[in-house]
Amino acid sequence: MDLFLFVLLLLLAAMVAIIALIYQFASLKARIPVMVQREFNQWKGAAEFEMQERIRARVQEWRERETQTILAEAQRDALVEAHKLFKDWCEGELEAVRKEQRELALREARNKLNEWMQEQEKNIRRDAVQRSQAVTTGKVVEHLVPYLPNFNYNPKDARFIGSPVDFVVFDGLNFDEDDQLSIVFIEIKTGMATLTRRERMVRDAIKAGRVKWVEWHASNELQQAAPGLFE
Repeated sequence: MDLFLFVLLLLLAAMVAIIALIYQFASLKARIPVMVQREFNQWKGAAEFEMQERIRARVQEWRERETQTILAEAQRDALVEAHKLFKDWCEGELEAVRKEQRELALREARNKLNEWMQEQEKNIRRDAVQRSQAVTTGKVVEHLVPYLPNFNYNPKDARFIGSPVDFVVFDGLNFDEDDQLSIVFIEIKTGMATLTRRERMVRDAIKAGRVKWVEWHASNELQQAAPGLFE
């Protein structure tokens, strides 16, 4: 009887243990989805957080890279603009210096020109005065030459014509002998004066013997031009 009771108690204890295990298993089975969902939610949250962190890191990296690119482009554009501004400034300064140098050179050239003109004006006036004096002296000398002691001809035989030569001397015109007459052309020069082209032409014609005598009667032409003039 005690053994039966013991076995019965043992069976009851086993049944209670089995029922407790079944209950625990059932409650554990009911909690498994919640636990799994919680773990999944935790994992999902962790994954989303990690993904967000990665995305945030990628975005930050992209922003930094884009910022560096934009800064590099801005620096390059700034350098280009600064170079252009510096070049324009240099060209402006260079043009200003050139303009100033041109004005200075032009002013100096004008001053030099004025000085030269004043000096040349003095020289021209001095030369004009000297030439005028020389011409006046020459004119006076030309008229006085026949009366100078070394003039080899009779002043009465000299005829002043002035151009293209100064004198024509009819040497021997006042002598009674016909064969004593000779004609002399005289050109008077003073100082360093030389013969002009026309004077050389006269000289060459005389030396070449291109000299002749011509008698021209104008009465017929004048009678035709003015009838009754010589009646």
